This record gives sequence, C-alpha cells and structure tokens, in this order.
Amino acid sequence: MKMEAAGFLSLLSTTFHSDIDECKSDKPVCDVNANCINTYGSYNCSCKEGYTWDGRSCLADACFHYKNLSDATRKNTYNTSLDVYDDDKLPMGWYRFMGAAGTKMPTTCVPEFRCGTYWSGWLKGNHSTVEDGEVTRTVCFTRGSCCRYTVKISVKSCGSYHIYKLFAPPYSNMRYCGSD
Repeated sequence: MKMEAAGFLSLLSTTFHSDIDECKSDKPVCDVNANCINTYGSYNCSCKEGYTWDGRSCLADACFHYKNLSDATRKNTYNTSLDVYDDDKLPMGWYRFMGAAGTKMPTTCVPEFRCGTYWSGWLKGNHSTVEDGEVTRTVCFTRGSCCRYTVKISVKSCGSYHIYKLFAPPYSNMRYCGSD
C-alpha cells in the first residue's frame, strides 16, 4: 500500500521514503512569476529575475519594468518661451529619465519656460537610496514662484539610476523635467 504525506511517498511494508517532486505536480505550487525548487521532503519558490515577493505573490519589480523619458526638450536646460509640450496625457506608470532628457529629476528650482513648457516640474528634496525602497516625494511646478503647485509621486532607487511613478499633472502646460 502506498501513502503520501508531507512531500514523501512511503511504502507501509518498508521504512523507505521516496521524495515527491512537488514542482512537477499538475497544479502549480508557486506563483506564475516564480521558479519552483524541489528540496528533500518539500519545495521552495523563488521569484524570477525582475520580480519581488510582496508576502503573497511575485510582483513585477519597477526597476525592470519602466518607460523611458528621453526627449531633449524635457531637460531643465532646454529654454523656450512657447508652451509646446506638457504631460497632460502621460499615463500613470514608472518612468526613467535617460539620454538627452538627463538622468534624473532636478532637485532644485527649475525656472518657468524650461523643459519645453510654462510649468517646469522638479523634485523637492532628496532622491531615495536603495535601502529606502519606494518613497513618496513632492514635485513642485514653477510658475511665478518655485513651488506654485505640488503633486506627490513615488521615487525608487534602482542602484545606478532612479525611477519615478508619474501621472498626468492636473493642469495643462505642466511637465516633469530631467537633469544630469
């Protein structure tokens, strides 16, 4: 007679135990974004690269899943007297400043009419560290004064770069700026 218990298959007539490979069962034992590792008498689940464990499942790590902002007109040194660009249609999501747009959001006041818009957006305060994880920061929009209007965003350090959880600002002619 065969009996299964706690990851083992045993024969009642012997003391021999055979390990069951739970990873090969018909019903997945791990999250779809995890790898199953069979161990003697059990198994472990490990999130795949680009995913992190939130206590219940493996979620996409924003450091591996973001959109690029690389337009030169977004840089804080781009000067214009025309309000050509804004972020009023920017879908909510994680973004990284790259290339001609710079590598991060500026942390000092950006004058109006920069970044190709009237309302220049900059990060008030410091960028986060890897140890901080995801943090909430304030973005100021300059128009007449350095911090005329504010919104809250999330910022995350991915080691050598930062990403920002951005959304369309509430008014037209507002734009998030980049810098070096």
